[in-house]
Amino acid sequence: MFLSVIAFILILGFLVLSHEFGHFIVAKKSGVKVEEFGIGYPPKIFGVKKGETVYSINAIPFGGFVRLYGEGEEDGKYLKDSRSFNAKSAINRALIISAGVVMNFLVAVVIFYSLLSFSGFTSQQYLIFDYHFPFGEQQNFPLILFVAKNSPAEKIGINPKDIVLSGALNSESQEVGRIEFKNTEQFIKFVNSNKGKEIFLRVKNLKAEEVKELSVVPRASPPEGEGSLGVGLGDIAEIKYGTVLEKTTVGFLHSLNLAHYSVVALGHLIKTSFKEASIEPLSSSVVGPVGILAITKLTLKEGAIAVLNLIALISLALVIMNILPFPALDGGQLIFIAIEGIIKKRIPLNIERKINLVGFAILILLLVVVTYKDIIQFKGILF
Repeated sequence: MFLSVIAFILILGFLVLSHEFGHFIVAKKSGVKVEEFGIGYPPKIFGVKKGETVYSINAIPFGGFVRLYGEGEEDGKYLKDSRSFNAKSAINRALIISAGVVMNFLVAVVIFYSLLSFSGFTSQQYLIFDYHFPFGEQQNFPLILFVAKNSPAEKIGINPKDIVLSGALNSESQEVGRIEFKNTEQFIKFVNSNKGKEIFLRVKNLKAEEVKELSVVPRASPPEGEGSLGVGLGDIAEIKYGTVLEKTTVGFLHSLNLAHYSVVALGHLIKTSFKEASIEPLSSSVVGPVGILAITKLTLKEGAIAVLNLIALISLALVIMNILPFPALDGGQLIFIAIEGIIKKRIPLNIERKINLVGFAILILLLVVVTYKDIIQFKGILF
């Protein structure tokens, strides 16, 4: 557990540092005075001043900040001082605010480019609903999530993280009549329509990349809570980036693919929660720092590649979260600037400050609720 906590702190610290460095470097290039570059939120533990900037480490580790000269100040002198954030044009302020999410996106791009370059420009992504990625060539498969003890699947050597490529009623050495499954529904239908009969399955393990030809007889009367084969199923998409252009820009394309999927999936979960009149579909898929710690602990067992992939995914999640048009987030600040551009007048800073304060309070409340949910949901992993 100690190693998991250290890895979690290092990962989150690196990503927060990257985000705030984006704000920092663009502010410096824009001529804005940076008063403090902080990792974590106050109270301050340690700080050192170099030049005109204080570099600090703070007690609350889940975040960071860059304090810009004149930001949020109402005094008219800050509108006249060229080193002040408030004195800059709307475009310059928008660039400074958006630089954090741009930096997090670039972190994901670099990591994904490195990983995909060594994996034949192919990636597998779990799906929670029927979805087609905008870029690359996609093929969907049923995925084995778990295997019940003493089940037909266990006896023939089917393992978790096996992809079911195809099935047939004839000998596995023949291709006549072989069915390629596009999702779990097709696979379940095939198995259930052949209970008590011998079927032939072609499966590939995600880790070993080994393809196996297996024969099995689905149970006509399985135990309660188990299917005919005794497996838990999900869907997985295999994405291939095959053209020269796709391979050259694979980091960007894969990041855009996953970002788009995350946003669409969030909308799908919200819609499902309303449809079922339950917050459970949404809440079970949203994690906070405690949830990320649990995922980090599991990922460390998978090796360095899995950890790098996790870092890229968290970095993308930070992009999506921070760009949301909600007060106190970068996206909320961009909304204020957009309104300013439309009405040709700045929103009074006292009103902006109050809105951001309410937004920050709501975010803290959500963090507390999600943290409590994560402790309950992941207690078996964490403790």
